[in-house]
Amino acid sequence: MKQLILVRHANSPIQFIKFKDFDRPLSSLGESDAKLMAEQLLTKKIIIDNIISSGANRAFTTSEIIAENINFNASSIKINNNIYFSSEDQIIDIIKNISDKFNMTMMVGHNPTFHHLSQKLSNEKNTIFPPCSMCCIEFNVNSWIDVYKGKKQFMIYPDLFKD
Repeated sequence: MKQLILVRHANSPIQFIKFKDFDRPLSSLGESDAKLMAEQLLTKKIIIDNIISSGANRAFTTSEIIAENINFNASSIKINNNIYFSSEDQIIDIIKNISDKFNMTMMVGHNPTFHHLSQKLSNEKNTIFPPCSMCCIEFNVNSWIDVYKGKKQFMIYPDLFKD
């Protein structure tokens, strides 16, 4: 059994003139949302054994914050710059090349690709995919190369846990 958690990066200011899009930082809201979502993973007793992140600053920072808050060694995060501006099929190629020694992989990237990919892989409609969303999909396979259609286990995002 393989499980994939697709994570859209946390909130980042859209208009950030000082930086190129790739270099945009997280907002303070994004930082607190990433911590909140890490807490949700701990509550669900989910143990991540692999994190792959876009190299874009906002995605990588999201992955670092989550990693630090779930006791995952942040230096073990794999950066894949192909996630930035990739199509759904290109992301699927990345997924199919994950080492089979990993069973629970978190991938941190961008919309609209991750929103569309979550629907394609789970064959379920997600009406929204806001910043710092997490969609967990389980695949009844023993090898990542065999990933095709899975079953959505959960779809969570920060506003579900705020008063």
